[in-house]
Amino acid sequence: MNVICFEYTGRFGHFLKAEANASAPSYPIPPRTVLLGLLGAVLGLTKDTPQSLLKDAHLALGGKVPGTHWHSANLRKDSPAPLSYTIRRSAKGSSSRQRNTIISQEWLIKPRYRVWANIPDPFHTDLAQRLQDRRWHFSPCLGLSEMSAELNFIGEYSSEILPNGKHWIDTALRRDAGNLDMDLACEQELAIHMLRMPRDVSPERQFQHEAYYVEREGRSIPVTTDQAWQVGKDKVVFL
Repeated sequence: MNVICFEYTGRFGHFLKAEANASAPSYPIPPRTVLLGLLGAVLGLTKDTPQSLLKDAHLALGGKVPGTHWHSANLRKDSPAPLSYTIRRSAKGSSSRQRNTIISQEWLIKPRYRVWANIPDPFHTDLAQRLQDRRWHFSPCLGLSEMSAELNFIGEYSSEILPNGKHWIDTALRRDAGNLDMDLACEQELAIHMLRMPRDVSPERQFQHEAYYVEREGRSIPVTTDQAWQVGKDKVVFL
């Protein structure tokens, strides 16, 4: 199958954790559900439809875990009071009963990822052409609409599945996709994080989670697996 590869980057990012409450921690990498929404924005799909129309998409993600910064945001609880017909110079235009709440958000600093995508027809060809021409229906973002994203087309490659065995994988991968070679990982001083992130979501907004491995510096991970694909010069495992 043909696989599109593009860079997904920006100044700031925030991918809200599903279990977050008052504070707002972020996943260090975009979950598969976020990538589906991103492709939907490029293609012009309406909200919540990419999760069903692109459900069978093959998506892989590589890159470093970015640094983070906790940002204090002012969350307004009540709308301002309406202005009267006669406006005095001293009028403030807000209610004395207005409640504001300060919340903390974990922002990702200069996130930079590489995405590999094969999506169902008839969307695949349209996606490749739109990324090359930099034409998207809705502005891409890194989690929040205020955090603009850059999408840079890298190429489109034919791919082939690799035989079962030990491979150095260049992407994040599901924990159940293979057996991690801990001896080699320790020998190479890899910093491997295990994350639990959403993989699929139903139209009723019910999420299915999976556990993933990701290397902090974006280095290859030694894994014995039968789910590795050769895409150009890279070995990937789809999310």
